[in-house]
Amino acid sequence: MTATIKFTGEFFVPGQSEARIEADHMERYRFAGRFARGKSILDVACGVGYAAPLLIGAGALTYQGVDINPEAVTYAMHTYGGDGIRFAVGDIATFRSGRTYDLITCFETIEHVEDYRAALQNLYDLLNPRGHLLISSPNRAITSPAARSLTDKPRNRYHRQEFVPAELVAELHRVGWVTDRDSLFGQRQRRVHASAGMRRLARLVMGNPDRKASAVVTPLTDKTPRYFIVRAQKP
Repeated sequence: MTATIKFTGEFFVPGQSEARIEADHMERYRFAGRFARGKSILDVACGVGYAAPLLIGAGALTYQGVDINPEAVTYAMHTYGGDGIRFAVGDIATFRSGRTYDLITCFETIEHVEDYRAALQNLYDLLNPRGHLLISSPNRAITSPAARSLTDKPRNRYHRQEFVPAELVAELHRVGWVTDRDSLFGQRQRRVHASAGMRRLARLVMGNPDRKASAVVTPLTDKTPRYFIVRAQKP
């Protein structure tokens, strides 16, 4: 049976999204592949399931994808299902599978969740001791510069809130996660000028940083990322 799905802009579909968006999504999972070998993986908000073969190919023992969208899960099962790969419909704040995992990936999801604290607690409960969470978020400083705090409405209509790195790290610590100075990574890192005029000039001379800066996930530097990733451990 062949399954089809249409890209609406709310979630990524390989081959139906623009090249920049595809690179951003795929590079996050290539980064996750560095930690996948020998691990049982839970991919929260797996969308249409394109990460499953990538992570299994990187050496993961098993892959469990979960998404709140039944249409996406149906597509994932028909397109990527196989040995060691499972998909289920579920909510990030309440999903249970009767087991725990060595590695959880949660990319570009937490900004969509109204009760993000309940979601972070549930992820903690789903992880094995000494397991790791890889969680990403748009960086509010870039994606919603007019929003000054978590309570300010983001520019993206699908987002409930957007974080800056220090805020998400603080929320992870609140639940019990552990991070260190090497726990922060970024994509599309660039220098941001304080002056709006200088920002416009830099864009005119250097081009759009969302396209020019690399999508590859690298350690956070003194530059400002469009997206950031935190690697957190459960003690």
